[in-house]
Amino acid sequence: MKNTPWLVIGAGAIGLFWACKLEELGYKVHLVYRSENPGKKITLESLTNENGDQQITVSKHKIKSVAASELTDTYDKVLLCTKSFDLKNAFLQVAQHITDDANIACLCNGIGAQEELQNALSENQTLWAGTTSEGVLKIEPNHIKHTGLGDTYFGEWQPSIPAKAFPIDGLTVTNIHQRMIEKLAVNAVINPITAIFSIHNGDILNDEFKPLVNATLSELASVFSHPKFSYADQSQHLTPENLKNRVNTIAQLTRLNRSSMHEDIRLQRQTENSFISGFLLNNSPIDLPIQQLLYNGVAFPEQREETQKKLLSIT
Repeated sequence: MKNTPWLVIGAGAIGLFWACKLEELGYKVHLVYRSENPGKKITLESLTNENGDQQITVSKHKIKSVAASELTDTYDKVLLCTKSFDLKNAFLQVAQHITDDANIACLCNGIGAQEELQNALSENQTLWAGTTSEGVLKIEPNHIKHTGLGDTYFGEWQPSIPAKAFPIDGLTVTNIHQRMIEKLAVNAVINPITAIFSIHNGDILNDEFKPLVNATLSELASVFSHPKFSYADQSQHLTPENLKNRVNTIAQLTRLNRSSMHEDIRLQRQTENSFISGFLLNNSPIDLPIQQLLYNGVAFPEQREETQKKLLSIT
């Protein structure tokens, strides 16, 4: 199966990064872009080595890039690196080129889009939901910076018996729903706060944001420990202290990075707000006033300045 190419859909920072990673692992890679053609070579600039130490290295990766309408081959391994709201439609655009028994993986923020994609697959296609904490910035259409080391995991969205293994060794987990809730919790803090205040990820650790961050973590822990939360079985361990450690670690590891939501607002693009704060607001059995403020601050630009004041007044 390794001889068949991976089809990577999405030429954003994560899509370009994984196209390069797969090429390094010895796979052929075909990359589908939508608006910006990255060309035939992608530049990957790494600011850290595998030990996490600062060490700038630059590598070039030869990747075949095409628009969805230009595809002619058939693929049994697909990795979708799109925004949550684009996930299903991005797959449908290439579905005729995907085999009936394909492994289809996705890396997107939030929860909700995965179920929409699962419903669009055929019976024998396997959906692998993924999470990643890699820090990557897109500098140009064909140039990315790897700003922070992280982990990436994939698990079957609908577990099978016997359990299957992901096509890449070492990335398979059986508790992907738990890991997605853990990632959602981090995203529900870092993404909206950095977007609303236009700051880098590491800046949320500054003193001025500590009361807001701590209050947000406490509120999230109240949801995750509630027995009527829709993912209660996967979230009971997310105490305020556990959440604080996770958020602080990711903020520190990606301190030089700007969150995807920050970039979406800066570039006046649609955000994944509905799949992060929106998911929590729609699925929480209790009121979430801070998440509601964070949701509104992202969704309504005209309210952003007033929302900033309300968030910073939280003690």
